[in-house]
Amino acid sequence: MTVTLGKVERELHIPKDELIKEGIRTYLEFELRILDKHNVHSFGGLWDKLERGEVPESECFDDLTKLEYQEVRAEKVESLLKEHITS
Repeated sequence: MTVTLGKVERELHIPKDELIKEGIRTYLEFELRILDKHNVHSFGGLWDKLERGEVPESECFDDLTKLEYQEVRAEKVESLLKEHITS
């Protein structure tokens, strides 16, 4: 079953443009959650914590892999989030 934007708008009485803005904001914030989870600002920050023994490898290995990918996208995500907030 596919839920359409129009159906959500009708059922919840929320305008489409508001649903889209909130959806974008939520997605972009989700992209940055791994950094917050470990209280770091970059892949390098998490790697440093791992090397100092502040976080076990088993706890952060998946996050390191994701951060490596997200590092390239992080600046774009932050820029889009700031743009979204000002619009």
